[in-house]
Amino acid sequence: MLVRQAVCAGPPPRVRSRAMITVSNMCVALLAGVLGCPMQDRPSDAGVGSGATGASPIPVILAEVSPERIRARIERLVSFHTRHTASETRSETRGIGAARRWIEADLRESARLSGGRLQVSTQAFDAEIRMGRGREPLEVEIVNVIGFLPGTIADPKGRTYVVCGHYDSRAGSSRDVESAAPGADDDASGTAVVLELARAMSRHEFEANLVFLCVAGEEQGLLGSKHYAEWAESEGVLIDGMITNDIVGGVVGGNGVRDERTIRCYSEAEGLHSPSRELARTMKAAAGRWVPAANIQLVFRLDRFQRGGDHIPFHRMGVPAVRLTEANEHYGRQHQDVRIEDGVQYGDLVEFVSMEYVALVARVNGATLGELALAPAPPSNIRMRAAVRYDTELSWTPSPSSSVAGYEVVWRDTAAPMWEHVSAVTQETTLTIDGVTADTHFFGVRAVDSAGHRSRAVR
Repeated sequence: MLVRQAVCAGPPPRVRSRAMITVSNMCVALLAGVLGCPMQDRPSDAGVGSGATGASPIPVILAEVSPERIRARIERLVSFHTRHTASETRSETRGIGAARRWIEADLRESARLSGGRLQVSTQAFDAEIRMGRGREPLEVEIVNVIGFLPGTIADPKGRTYVVCGHYDSRAGSSRDVESAAPGADDDASGTAVVLELARAMSRHEFEANLVFLCVAGEEQGLLGSKHYAEWAESEGVLIDGMITNDIVGGVVGGNGVRDERTIRCYSEAEGLHSPSRELARTMKAAAGRWVPAANIQLVFRLDRFQRGGDHIPFHRMGVPAVRLTEANEHYGRQHQDVRIEDGVQYGDLVEFVSMEYVALVARVNGATLGELALAPAPPSNIRMRAAVRYDTELSWTPSPSSSVAGYEVVWRDTAAPMWEHVSAVTQETTLTIDGVTADTHFFGVRAVDSAGHRSRAVR
């Protein structure tokens, strides 16, 4: 049952479902008791934080995240000398071929620990990469390494959530396939997040499918992620959310600022709204509920200025997709030849990565993926009647999930980044918010299960 505490500032607006209109106040009170929630609105963040947690595996998953295992994985990836997309593939100790085989072995060990529930595969394809002006493009084989955890929906193409990191690295020149390119932060850190989550989450059961995706070719134009996104679209895989982790290990920026809590979350919208932006809000709310030590900084743009990441191909296909990055980057440690110059150490080295911070990022990912994959599928076909009215009536098509316990309507001022208010849970598919006009507010609807896991809100 949902047990929640109301947190309100001032008198709440009245909320009416179609069924509630015809019942007495006593019946309304009884209905509130059955649903285990107050019949009034409260700030959305507070509502998320006070949901029932007894039946949720999320705390167990987050407790299993290990900074020590993360360190071991990052150090192992760095040990391959370079993971340039066009580097050595036959050696077992050097180059991108050795790195991807080790990643596959790591996922297979997680599969063993899961009792075979995690399914491991690779996705190979040929691509041309540019090696410089006046030189012929080089054809290389790029391999994505994939862990797939089937959900209870028992449909491999059904509702799916993807967590991603890229395992390729580069030195100062994008064409240099021989020099040391440790790539500890960019992006062994993100790859370690994916591998740690595969281990921690694969022993648990979720309604939706989970994909743990390690891609290559990022430094040459997001090649691995673009291929996977195109494959998923052609196969009709319903990806309801994608998170890429890229440069998620540094806590001291080149600006001298130290920040061990803040994680930037980039999301784009073509206009005022997008599913990607809603995924970012869901992440911030999930972190507030499950990982209060993390400060999620919402950044409403596709990526850092004139830069990119592996979420972009997914977003451009209409998939909700976001990028996580450390709070303050250090450009002397990105895409640099390893060297000491004027007494300053350059290069993307393990010594500059905080394993506790990477673990924090992993827990934020785990909380978000867990919340979404455990929750019912979102409702659909949201409709509003609000023109020339003092209230707003919303209706929707129910979630197809059997686990749905009810729905929440959320709303915010048009200039607010996060949902500010949430209705009590209703089992109806029509709800009227009295005294709140769509002239000055945006609205959404999300599905809730009996343990308080919430889908992303849809509009």
